[in-house]
Amino acid sequence: MIRGVRAELFKLRTAPGPWVVLGAALLFTALGIVVVFLVSHAGVNGRHHVSFVALTSQYRLRRLVAAGFAVGGVWMSAVVGVLCVTGEYRHKIMTTSMLVEPRRWRLLTEKAIASLIWGLGIAVASLLLVGAMGIPLLKTQGGSVSALFNQAGPVLPGFFAAFALLALFGAGLGTLIKNQIAAVVTILAITFIIEPVFDGIFPNVGRWLPYAASAAVAGDIAPAAERVYLLSWWLATIVLAAWGLVPIVVGYFTTFRKDVT
Repeated sequence: MIRGVRAELFKLRTAPGPWVVLGAALLFTALGIVVVFLVSHAGVNGRHHVSFVALTSQYRLRRLVAAGFAVGGVWMSAVVGVLCVTGEYRHKIMTTSMLVEPRRWRLLTEKAIASLIWGLGIAVASLLLVGAMGIPLLKTQGGSVSALFNQAGPVLPGFFAAFALLALFGAGLGTLIKNQIAAVVTILAITFIIEPVFDGIFPNVGRWLPYAASAAVAGDIAPAAERVYLLSWWLATIVLAAWGLVPIVVGYFTTFRKDVT
């Protein structure tokens, strides 16, 4: 199993797609860092102005710690999960992988574990960017670095869990939908169309969807108006894990076991 996971990690490491996704995640993180410092307020003439201000509230400090989660950055771990499974179908090398590891359940397990590890790697890279970019910005605005570190403990466990479980969700989606482009488009549709619609119209239903569940897992980083509808962190963890495991199991019995020649 360990050798198989190493092989899957090697495939991801030597393919350009995961690195492009990592770069996109860092861009989203940088945008999330900047956004958390921006505050809109009404001016004398009634027009709204945007100011770049220091972070003092617990909520905004937590948003800075979890900047990699904001603006859709966390979904990049799901995309990596998709690439881990569908990449071999796209490049027509799945047959070779199955010759090396004919037990398909084991091969799929190795891919799921590799996706989890890459998801955690994206989370670490996002945190490193917060340290390299967010902390200097915080200091220039007169903010307290120690106050920021105090919020790391409550946020980081759920932050890492959200990235890892969404990577598992991506692997599950890639198992169900073998076409790489279709699977990635499905993730984008869930992110920017389906979940916002449910959050706006049916919030009690939307909180069971992957992004809302990941926000609950990651801690109190959602806006106060949305936090009312979020699941408890432990229930959200179960829900988010189910979003990954159920597609993997269903995909294994429906698509992954089919002939690939």
